[in-house]
Amino acid sequence: MSDNDQAPDAGRVGFRDWHQSGWLNDDTGELIEDVRVTSGMQVVDVGCGDGAYISFCSRMGADVTFIDVQEEKVRSVERSLESSAGGRTRGIVSECDPIPLADGHADLVISTEVLEHVPDPERFLREIVRVGNTDATYLITVPDARGEHLIKDVANPVYFQAPNHIHIFTSEDFEKLLQDCGLKVVRHDYYGGFWAFFYLLKWATAEPGEALNSNVQPATQLWTRTWNEVLSHPNGHKIRQALNQAIPKCQVVVARRA
Repeated sequence: MSDNDQAPDAGRVGFRDWHQSGWLNDDTGELIEDVRVTSGMQVVDVGCGDGAYISFCSRMGADVTFIDVQEEKVRSVERSLESSAGGRTRGIVSECDPIPLADGHADLVISTEVLEHVPDPERFLREIVRVGNTDATYLITVPDARGEHLIKDVANPVYFQAPNHIHIFTSEDFEKLLQDCGLKVVRHDYYGGFWAFFYLLKWATAEPGEALNSNVQPATQLWTRTWNEVLSHPNGHKIRQALNQAIPKCQVVVARRA
């Protein structure tokens, strides 16, 4: 295979897919469609991971607080913001039980792909709600049940054991949890069909004992190349939307206090 025939990087294609779905819009300042980040906002990311969302908010001039149980992730985000932060930054290492912030601190609270990991999602979510002010916007995501069940028969069982995914949320489960914790759902969307199919291929073609983050297999390379072409097609947005509705990797809710 020549260099020109190499499959594009899955992370880059996944980001392209995400961006075309309305995420991380530098031109409008929207973290996601209709969720605009402005200078001076107080933004909190609970379970910040690699910090992609909090980095965007910081570039938009927000004051950002990012929290994760893994110290190396918090320190990595701190380093990444040293030269790009538009507002004040604060990294916290915590298990968030409770979240070490005052009531009503934030204008925007982000928590993505966290609730499926925690033993008591309702208790955890009530803490997330607590740190937002009365007019706060909440951006919360969890894996979608359709994407989870798609891979469950082929994934290594450890993927569905602590500290990994110990809860699977249907749309109804997710909305009820949010409502029980005092939130009103403003929008409920579905994304990441590319990743749902990618991980199906990844798990199904991996060698026994192979780590999920190891080099990708030929099947995932072909899928990544195919999806990159789809995103360039005039009808690519229609195909993306159809796949996102059929087998989404994650469900995304924008909510406010009820």
